[in-house]
Amino acid sequence: MLPDSHRLMNTAMLMWGCIFCLIASFCLFLGKNYHKERRKWMLSMQLSTATLLGSDALAWIFRGNPEELGFYMVRISNFLVFALSDLTLLFFQQYIGCHIFGEDRRKNKWIRISSIIAVAGILLVVISQFTDLYYYFDAENFYHRNSAYILSMILPMTAMIIDFVLLIYYRKRMSREIFFAMSSYIVLPVIAALFQAVHYGGSLINIAIGCSMTLMYIVATREQNRELGRLAKSREEIAEKLQISSMLNRCVKELSSEKDDDQAINNLLKIINEYFDADRTYIFEIDFEKDELFNTYEYVKGMVTQQIDNLQGVPMEVISVWMENFRKSEAYFISDLEQEKGMPHYEILKMQDVTRLLAVPLIKEGEVIGFLGVDNPRSHYEDATLLSSIQFFVTSSLDRKQEKEYLKYLSYQDMLTNLYNRNRYIEVLDFYKNQKAVRTGVAYIDLNGLKQINDQKGHEAGDKQIKGAASIIAEIFPKQAYRIGGDEFVVISSDTAEQEFTDKMELLRNQMKLSGISVSVGAVWKEETDDLGGILKTADMTMYEEKEEYHRVNGTYYRR
Repeated sequence: MLPDSHRLMNTAMLMWGCIFCLIASFCLFLGKNYHKERRKWMLSMQLSTATLLGSDALAWIFRGNPEELGFYMVRISNFLVFALSDLTLLFFQQYIGCHIFGEDRRKNKWIRISSIIAVAGILLVVISQFTDLYYYFDAENFYHRNSAYILSMILPMTAMIIDFVLLIYYRKRMSREIFFAMSSYIVLPVIAALFQAVHYGGSLINIAIGCSMTLMYIVATREQNRELGRLAKSREEIAEKLQISSMLNRCVKELSSEKDDDQAINNLLKIINEYFDADRTYIFEIDFEKDELFNTYEYVKGMVTQQIDNLQGVPMEVISVWMENFRKSEAYFISDLEQEKGMPHYEILKMQDVTRLLAVPLIKEGEVIGFLGVDNPRSHYEDATLLSSIQFFVTSSLDRKQEKEYLKYLSYQDMLTNLYNRNRYIEVLDFYKNQKAVRTGVAYIDLNGLKQINDQKGHEAGDKQIKGAASIIAEIFPKQAYRIGGDEFVVISSDTAEQEFTDKMELLRNQMKLSGISVSVGAVWKEETDDLGGILKTADMTMYEEKEEYHRVNGTYYRR
């Protein structure tokens, strides 16, 4: 047992470490310039370490206190100390994985193995609470090691050795400061563990973890500031060299002279590509609902491989660093891809053999909707002003195209319900005149009592009933439903198993009932048919029979 003075000093060091890690966590939480994934795992490590050190301090404070509060606090604190040391190690493994492998860290077997070891350590800590595997407490509420205590050191040390080997092997993928800071998390606790294994003299391991966390936070912050400094310097250098090019007039003329918007944009990309003597020029648009990027236009030079098919549904986080510039209406320029190592976009550009890149945002009403970029420009690549000026006209062309598509959408969409309308329904029927319908279920759905609702409560109430029914149909059969009359709906569900279609129809009936909407339904499913119109007529007749039964039961008159 430590003397009181040593015990107080040990507790004070743990508390100071806890406070620092909490401050670091707060700063990380507020910071917006850190790499997204690294920031997440660094924040997790700091919070975990803060809780670890705080729990260890509480264990020392209540150790030897046999009262009820002391009894529970010592046990809870010791459990947290052992569990959080392994959990912090797990977070650390993800953190070094981000530095070394980026998004591919989940595929690396050594990262997975070390993570499994850390998880196994946590599970053994839980088991030890019921079996005294690692330690036990005497009647005076003092902590004592048990025979298997050495296992609590061997497991994390094994994982740390794997992590250390990875750090050494891939040390060139990170700065020297980052390498030494992350190595300290392994070296300092291992030295403390070796000393503590033979001489238990305080919380040396946890204090070592706290010191390494302090060092990692300081170095990570310094590295981030350096990156921001490099970006700022790069922007200043580019800004000094920017010039408006005579190519702008040619680009604008091309966009305004071509009636076909797609062709005009493709011609524009060709002009830009030739001007920059680039490998590839392209447009990406942002899908805000999916939080993804889609390569919508591309022009490539000579034998350069097209990438447009491979660049669909790209996560927005890939260009998270670029977006910081884009939101300020600034270009993003990469003079040497190797300088971007560790950035979220590094790997995807590396796979495309991109070594240099220039991109400008496409902005509409103050919001970034995409970007225009060139890969591997060999001349004029400092001239971002050309692209920045063109982006306005590109955005206008994209708007015109969207307006045309919206008009087409209106011609196929029912305005009250947002389902497909009768025009689209007829077009689908025409398509299937020369096409077999395979594994197809169809249904006719008609509202009951709509006339009474219109007469008694007004047409606004009737429209509400129609929209409520349409909402249920659209939820169960998305993009497969049509409003073909006032209160008549049709479902055409292709490539659907019979049981799946039956279950959906049953769900539709139940949802309508729960919503207080009475409907008559006729449904038919066919494995294969040349006559889609025929099975629709069968479904219509079935619905009509159900409708007649409804009116017979309710004593109302129905005329088709």
